[in-house]
Amino acid sequence: MLKTDNIKFSYNKTNIIKGIDLNIKKGSFVGIIGPNASGKSTLLKNISKTLTVDQGKVYLDKKVLNDYNSMELAKKMAVVPQNTEVNFNFNVYDIIMMGRHPYQKRWSGLNQEDKKIVKNIMELTDTLKLKNKLINELSGGERQRVIIARALAQDPDVLLLDEPTSNLDINYQGEIYGLLKHLNQKFNLTIITVSHDLNLTAQYCEELLLLKNGKIFAAGNAENVLTEKNIKKVYKAEVLIKINPISGKPFVTLIPEKNDKYKNQKNKDFKVHVIAGGGTAQKFLYKLDNEGYPLSIGVLNIGDADWQAAKELGIETVEAPPFIEITEKEINKNRKLIKKADLVILSDLPFGHGNLANLKILLEFPEKKKILFSNLNIEKRDYIKGKAAAIWNKIIIEDENVILLKEKDDLIKKINELENMEMER
Repeated sequence: MLKTDNIKFSYNKTNIIKGIDLNIKKGSFVGIIGPNASGKSTLLKNISKTLTVDQGKVYLDKKVLNDYNSMELAKKMAVVPQNTEVNFNFNVYDIIMMGRHPYQKRWSGLNQEDKKIVKNIMELTDTLKLKNKLINELSGGERQRVIIARALAQDPDVLLLDEPTSNLDINYQGEIYGLLKHLNQKFNLTIITVSHDLNLTAQYCEELLLLKNGKIFAAGNAENVLTEKNIKKVYKAEVLIKINPISGKPFVTLIPEKNDKYKNQKNKDFKVHVIAGGGTAQKFLYKLDNEGYPLSIGVLNIGDADWQAAKELGIETVEAPPFIEITEKEINKNRKLIKKADLVILSDLPFGHGNLANLKILLEFPEKKKILFSNLNIEKRDYIKGKAAAIWNKIIIEDENVILLKEKDDLIKKINELENMEMER
């Protein structure tokens, strides 16, 4: 339906679009994503004939786009621009009726067919209740629905949208994309949208085009396009990809970059190693990272809540498969991280056969400062008939470098005290 043949475009001799081939079938719902200056909006303008390509051709229904006159093209394609400001304060009905302009002959005015189509569109977009309101009286979400309704009044085969939710809150973002999905599925409307929001496009669009420097870097469904490797290469950002349990689509979570210059400004030299599991360290990991402490953690089961938090924060992690005992190889990795640390924190995690080595390893480091959370009785956390309790009691009786802490809210304060003592030596 919509095809481009090696199109190129430049602004003031600067190459923006550097050879793009597209073949978009009727009824597709395509999201164009990419970082700033990757060419997203320019590509949309080339497709819509707002900007004429320098080289190559754009085809709509096998006809060269430049061969359509403005009225013909308006009946085939509608555009919702990024800027939805309306210069004149018309009421909603009149603005949506403007979409019927391509079908009106000179001096003929509105006919019953126009009125019927506009009423149906207003009902579909939930704008009928706004009929007599002035456009400048509307909220951002209401205004966006009106502009989309005006585009739909053109009865197009293709709907192009440039950042349709950029200035909307999360409720209206979902509402707008829900409307687009409905239009796509019920009316087989071909929709192409440009967006910075990776998660919105992943949840709603059937196909994604990831642009980098004016070229298509990756194309396909969200699962194939939104990978940690692709995002790192295109956006220069570390992310964690999870799966939305309801939609089954990927969900992108940003990990603070290790070379973040602002983060580096507050980095400390006091290294902290955490032994945790079961989500017992999740909250204070974020606090420690925010304070700028270099962190490591282990051994954690893959998929554990603490493991997920560590991955999101980019913390060096010793990981192990769940439901089996920690191996000697994993214990050795944990041992190496403990040796590098100035402080070891043991959270109030439960102990079983699988993770007893995480407690036992502390016996090897009597010289290391340790904070052990004692808010939960060790007997209640011991699921191996007293073996964990015996090791725990040996540590707190024989180890002079152990600090017992009941309140996790006191952790930062206590670490600051230990850090200051270390600096005074």
